[in-house]
Amino acid sequence: MPTDLEKALDSLIDVFHKYSLEKGNYHAIYRDDLRKLLTKECPHYTKNKDADTWFKELDVNADNAVNFEEYLVLVIKVGLAAHKESHKE
Repeated sequence: MPTDLEKALDSLIDVFHKYSLEKGNYHAIYRDDLRKLLTKECPHYTKNKDADTWFKELDVNADNAVNFEEYLVLVIKVGLAAHKESHKE
């Protein structure tokens, strides 16, 4: 039986593939698909930047796609924002 953390990791991977497969590529999320991901999956934590800004920030290798490693940077940043929000009263 998977642990809570293992289920969360599987969910993060599933979300990546949900949007990477929009164009049929398991390994890349493109600009318009990243916009959909931000809007549908984490609107509360990403509203301070538009999708183009996020894309430029995440596409570290400048190949016009966000690979899984670059996506994990988004996960970390959203995770930090969610953690901070969880401590607000």
